[in-house]
Amino acid sequence: MAEVLKPKQNELTKRLKSIKAKDIMTKDVITTTENATLSDISHIMIKSRISGLPVIGKKSKIVGMITAADLFMVMDMIKSGDVVENHETPAATPTVKFAMSTEVTKIRRNTSLDEIIVLMKYRNAHTLPVVEENKLVGVVGRRDVFKNFYAAMKDIYL
Repeated sequence: MAEVLKPKQNELTKRLKSIKAKDIMTKDVITTTENATLSDISHIMIKSRISGLPVIGKKSKIVGMITAADLFMVMDMIKSGDVVENHETPAATPTVKFAMSTEVTKIRRNTSLDEIIVLMKYRNAHTLPVVEENKLVGVVGRRDVFKNFYAAMKDIYL
């Protein structure tokens, strides 16, 4: 049975390597700044049905990501009274800077879907910013990956 599936697995791998970030990315990216409140960001995420936003700093460079996981962590901290921003005052509405992740996994337009799947799996990333010359040109999210992976599978296996 495994020998029968091997050619199809090879074809799937080949197809996943041929699909590039530029083919599946969202180009109209919603971004935020470090000074936005998490309350505002949560409304944007709900309204737009997204789970993460790139945080843009000076010179339009990505300085972080704010995700639903970050919001959940801060919600728990708010519940327990552990939210203090700038080491001084309790923060009822913390800013993005308080909660964002600063280690951002970025990809390029020519990053393959095969590579994207591996990055999302091992780095637990749900949204990957696509950059060229340090400038944000798009994002690839989980839905983009699911849609294109299963479309490729359907073409090959069905």
